[in-house]
Order: sequence, then structure tokens, then C-alpha cells
Amino acid sequence: MRPVYLLAGIKTRPWLSLLLFLATYANLGWVLSDSEASKWAWILGVGITIVFAEALASPWSLLRNVAVRWLKSDIRGFITALVAAFFGVLFLTWLHVSSHLILLAAAGLLVRLDVQIAGLSDLQAFILLLAASMTGLGVGWLAHTTLQGAA
Repeated sequence: MRPVYLLAGIKTRPWLSLLLFLATYANLGWVLSDSEASKWAWILGVGITIVFAEALASPWSLLRNVAVRWLKSDIRGFITALVAAFFGVLFLTWLHVSSHLILLAAAGLLVRLDVQIAGLSDLQAFILLLAASMTGLGVGWLAHTTLQGAA
């Protein structure tokens, strides 16, 4: 069997990446619920989820143009390098949190790729990503509270 036939079979199963995306957000909902996070942590999580869905659905050329315009100045480039180094240290210090973010990003990018192959518009991609991520958060919270309440 040649690899071309393998790729043709994978392209017809976009639901698999969406299922993985739902599972990762359900995991996040479970973790937030298990840590007994305050309502502000949940609000922050929902806000980050909305921003992340928008970042995945937005056209990358627009983001690239803004980044190139921002980095044309040496001072702004230096400030960007300092901020990136700071966030790099935070990323490595809080590796247990960073691993969840990497998992969410990888699943989100996989769904975005399948959505792009399917030919959905940016607005449709945003609605799909937002609905799936919020559903996953809710399923994770509901599963945790149901299973902990039964125990």
C-alpha cells in the first residue's frame, strides 16, 4: 500500500480531530473542576478559550502583517525579545500548566487544518472551534461533578 492511499483515507475522517479536540477541552474542564478553581479562573479559562478560537480561525496573513510591522523597530524588537524570554521562563517553570496549553494548541491546529481542508470560512471555523471548546469544557466539568458527587 502506497502512502498516497493512506492520506486519502485520513482526509475523509475530520471527526477524529474534532473528537480529540473535545477530549482535550474536556480534560481542561476536569482539571479546572478538580482543582476547585474559583469563578475567576473559570472566567479566565473561557476568555482564553475564546481568544484561542479566534486566533486559530483568523487569517494568518493579517497576523503576519501586524507582526512584521511591529518588529520593524529595533526597540520594539528588543522589547519583544525580553517579553518572549520572560514567557519562556514562565513556560518552563509551570510545565504542568504549559503541557495542557501545548496539548490544546496541537489539537486546535489539527482541527483548524481539517476545517481548512473542508473549505469552511473563517467565521464558520471560529463558530465550530468555539462551540467544540465550550462543549468540551462543559463536558469535563459535568463529568467531574457527576462522578465526584456519586462517590
